[in-house]
Amino acid sequence: MDDKNANEVIHGYEVKRSIVFENDRGFALAENPNAPQPFVTWMFTEDENGKRDHYWGHYTKNGDTATRDYELRIAEYQKDYGQSERGAYKYYSTQRPVDIGTFPKTDNGPIRLVNFEERERVEAGHYQAWGYLVYDAPLTEKQIDDYELRAAPDNPDIKQRMREQAQTVGEWEDKRNVPDNLRLTEWMPDSKAFYKKSYASPEEMEQRYKRAIEPLTRSSGKRPRSIAAQLAEGAEQATRDNAERPAPPQDKDKGDRT
Repeated sequence: MDDKNANEVIHGYEVKRSIVFENDRGFALAENPNAPQPFVTWMFTEDENGKRDHYWGHYTKNGDTATRDYELRIAEYQKDYGQSERGAYKYYSTQRPVDIGTFPKTDNGPIRLVNFEERERVEAGHYQAWGYLVYDAPLTEKQIDDYELRAAPDNPDIKQRMREQAQTVGEWEDKRNVPDNLRLTEWMPDSKAFYKKSYASPEEMEQRYKRAIEPLTRSSGKRPRSIAAQLAEGAEQATRDNAERPAPPQDKDKGDRT
């Protein structure tokens, strides 16, 4: 997915594909036509400046073998460590193996697809899937429904929605003294915000969010709006608030800060 380092040359091998996870670990597929074993897959770590340290190489003479090894290493790492691709949108195929005609083709992918050997439990056992697809941008609700896919909880749009819902849900749980083992959120004093607990699924969070706003909806006598509409309105209001906020005075002695 993250091919910003494509064409980088490492030990004489040119990087063709690479992926980096949220924990700054990743894998790369590279080629050197002049080497005795022209193809390699590496694991790497990325520092705060974007520099990558490649190691643990798997070398082979066959390009197809290297590609399969690259995709297998990615899938196994995600399964073992629960890490998400940085900036990626992942969708599980819950009803059938990934094959021709079973997923939407868009300008944003899929950039990768993975089939499991058999249907298996994913996302901490919340549901089962035959495999998954990765896109550069989110699919529409219609595309997801038409192909019976399921968005991964760590997709950027899902994570943002749950972060916003957690603030309302957390206050609701506090007011009702919900026991800790039944809560979906927890308060983080350092950031002064509520965060979802690791076991809370998007469906559970949305259901509790609807319960939290139900009294407000009932008292207004209006039909409840969609979650997406409410979050969009909140984002627009935040933009307006920021625009109206006066700019901080500039420190002339220190100059501009970057």
